[in-house]
Amino acid sequence: MKTYEYKDESGFSKFLIVLIVLSLGLNVIGTIGSMMEYNLLVSVRDGMDLSDEQANANDSRQALIGITQVALAVFVAIIFCMWTYRMNRNANSIENQTMQYTPGWAVGWYFIPIMNLWKPYQAMKETYETFINGASNTMVLPVWWFAWIVSNILGRVVFRMSLRAEELDELINASAITVGSDAFDIFLDIMGILLVYTVSKACAERFTEDDFAEASLEWE
Repeated sequence: MKTYEYKDESGFSKFLIVLIVLSLGLNVIGTIGSMMEYNLLVSVRDGMDLSDEQANANDSRQALIGITQVALAVFVAIIFCMWTYRMNRNANSIENQTMQYTPGWAVGWYFIPIMNLWKPYQAMKETYETFINGASNTMVLPVWWFAWIVSNILGRVVFRMSLRAEELDELINASAITVGSDAFDIFLDIMGILLVYTVSKACAERFTEDDFAEASLEWE
């Protein structure tokens, strides 16, 4: 049976939180940009003459925001997976602790279709419950997972609608959904920050308690 060694990941957790805060700020910008595009399209539908300069400026702005969002999202996802692995490894390092999920599978389940609808959440929940040595006592985890699922659904809808949109009304509908998707991603970022803070705090407190317990035994 493989054994795991605890490592202090407080600095890495803070780094991840900073990245998610940056993602939140970018999604705020993305929401504003999407609202501007939506209002522009509605104005065109209502009879406004759209110049080439206005159209190009809108397209360039949205392309820049979109590319930056995707690039940052990929980077945050990589760091989040690394953080998930490290938190689960620390949980598995607790003496006399038998866990269902290993660090590898705590990350791996995100990439397996169908199973990724609940397995990653179960792995995260087990990690947290191992740290607190009891049943989960927070709504942060289920709300974060709900936000994660909804965000992914909205992202897929936006992608497909954007590909198919050709007529003005279709572009307006796709733009409206994009506004909603960007806005919901802000909520996901907030829950992501709370998740990282909650789990990493539980990890730090668990091992601090263990250190105190070991010190007490040495003095007895």
